[in-house]
Amino acid sequence: MWKITASSGSERIINRYIRSTFQSLVHAIIPPHFREKDSLGTVHVAGALELHVYEYVIWILEHSIALPVKAQLNLMDNNSMAKATAELLDAGAARLIQTGQILYPLTVNAFPGGGLFAALSPLDRLRAITLIELLEINLETLSIPYKNNPELVRNMMDVLNELPMFGQYSEWTAYGTTRLFPPEYRRVEFFPTGWFQTQYPGPAFGYRDFRGFLAVIQHKKVNN
Repeated sequence: MWKITASSGSERIINRYIRSTFQSLVHAIIPPHFREKDSLGTVHVAGALELHVYEYVIWILEHSIALPVKAQLNLMDNNSMAKATAELLDAGAARLIQTGQILYPLTVNAFPGGGLFAALSPLDRLRAITLIELLEINLETLSIPYKNNPELVRNMMDVLNELPMFGQYSEWTAYGTTRLFPPEYRRVEFFPTGWFQTQYPGPAFGYRDFRGFLAVIQHKKVNN
């Protein structure tokens, strides 16, 4: 996970802050909703928050960066990529609030322990991400590795839009109790929830793949 062994109160507060921030992120990107289903009326479709996709996003941020890249980004001294990214989201939220662009009032208790980003409404969270992507924040005040690094800031906004979808609609949710283990120790415990939602039947090994139409070429005999 992000910090499995939190021995001090400050570490627990940081972990709670990270968790709440990414809970609010995935909730805004893939919220729960209701869908009509034949004669049964409407059915509840679980969103990314209910499927714990925030854990996937945090795990990827903390474990998927190669050591040479970490060294390049100055993340070698136990600096947390997830914490720095949560603070980046808060910087976007602060800018949105300071410029009077929020559409709905702040809700402090929506995600306890979170910062300004978690207090925004779902729509305003998405607008804060757009504002960060446009670099309408002070890059000088950001934490490492985002400080004065506009390219990384923009790339991370793309990543944060993609990761919740990867977690929601891949087999990750089906790893169940093993989902936060290293990849080689994960085991599929049930059919992935996201596959049910999209009516994806799962991989069909051995099926023939369409490789284009048969081209019939007539060769004309050329007399020398």
